[in-house]
This record gives sequence, C-alpha cells and structure tokens, in this order.
Amino acid sequence: CNSVEALAEHTGVPLENLMAAISETHEHGVDRFGRDLGKTPGLQVPFFAVRVTGALFHTQGGLAIDGEAHVLRDDGSPFPNLFAAGGAAVGVSGPDISGYLSGNGLLTAIALGRIAGEASVSSW
Repeated sequence: CNSVEALAEHTGVPLENLMAAISETHEHGVDRFGRDLGKTPGLQVPFFAVRVTGALFHTQGGLAIDGEAHVLRDDGSPFPNLFAAGGAAVGVSGPDISGYLSGNGLLTAIALGRIAGEASVSSW
C-alpha cells in the first residue's frame, strides 16, 4: 500500500490503531512489546502486511541447566533427578527471537536428551 490509510483499509485494521502503533514506535524507538526498533530504518512506502495467527513454533529461554542437563535452582545448585532439554531448557540461541536458528530446539532436544538420560542412569 502507498499510504497508511490504504494499509488500514486493505487489512481491516482501524486507522486510529494503526496510526497510534506507528506513532508510538517512532516516538520511543521501542514498541509496546519491548522490541527495540531504534536500530532499524523507519517505515516507508510501500507498506506490506501479513496476517499473523497464534502458533507455537519454539520457545526462547527456559530452565537453566548444567552440563548434565540438570535443572538448576536460583542459587545454581542442581535439582536431583530433574532434567530439561530442547525448548524447555535455555539454549544456545540466546534469550530472544533474533538469535533463533530453525532446528536448534531439535538439536538440543536430541543432544541434551541423551546427556540427561545418561546422567539419570548414572545417578541410580
């Protein structure tokens, strides 16, 4: 679309809401979700839009673990016989979506799952 008004009409989003969101982001450099957009160029025509629906693709962050996949308490000590792997554990991608590489959750699920399994058997 070649204007914000056309974008609002095309997407069915109320113009006032769209203008408020754009204004908020331009004024503060951060959107209402806390994303820092100060390092990205401002919006310019033409505008594009996509419909986004809820879905669970992966998680970022998760439970802190040690080298044997034990879940760690706040003080850093491990819980006995509590393990985490894959998307349930803090991964190599970092704390936000910008570091996620597709498939990393599967890699850590497989690798840490094996590590957790071996550690759980050796603790018997």
